[in-house]
Amino acid sequence: MKKILMLLALFTMGIVFAENAAPAAAPAAPAATSYENYPVSYFQIGIWYKFPRSQMESNVIGVKSGWPMCAGTGSVTGLEASWLGSLTQHIIGAQLGWTVAYNHDIEGLQATLITCINRDKFDGVQLSPIFNKAGDMTGLQASSINVSKNFTGFQPAAIMNISDDLVGFQACFIVNVAKNVTGLQASIINKAEESDCQLGLINVSKKGFQVGLLNFMDNGFLPCFPIVNFSCGD
Repeated sequence: MKKILMLLALFTMGIVFAENAAPAAAPAAPAATSYENYPVSYFQIGIWYKFPRSQMESNVIGVKSGWPMCAGTGSVTGLEASWLGSLTQHIIGAQLGWTVAYNHDIEGLQATLITCINRDKFDGVQLSPIFNKAGDMTGLQASSINVSKNFTGFQPAAIMNISDDLVGFQACFIVNVAKNVTGLQASIINKAEESDCQLGLINVSKKGFQVGLLNFMDNGFLPCFPIVNFSCGD
């Protein structure tokens, strides 16, 4: 059973990444917001990706459920939940699944037991025990591995956090990686171009304030200094 579930999860992620990697293969929409004109329903069931076809171009206000999978280029305002994959592109509310949840933009909660993927914009909470990926995100992102574009909020992870510009708190057991950090990084290894504050065993940045065993900073008091290092000028 575990092998079957893993194969189904990998298959679902393959669909998701294929859609993300090859947008030219899909027919062009007449307008960026054309999904808002899709017909509305209040309860919908999906069987598989693109089956039934009616789920692909509709907006649901209420509940959309996958048995085992549901998808669509429209929206769900309310709850989308499935056994295998919840893959509707626009969500206001909660998107849940046992294995994979995927969307383009969401306001609310996205949670699964394996992986959560958001492509463009996320306002809310993203939770999974294994892997999270988000676009520009504001809120909470928690998993073993978190990946995001620009992030504002709290990003805790068991293994690794990766982000572009970050405003808030990036906390991890092993390694944090970001470009510009307005706030705090705390981990065994912290790496950033610029960071207000890094707390860990090994800290690497061009400027900021560091507390750790070894602190590497290009514009620091010294290029490498134990316990405390801080930037001096520009």
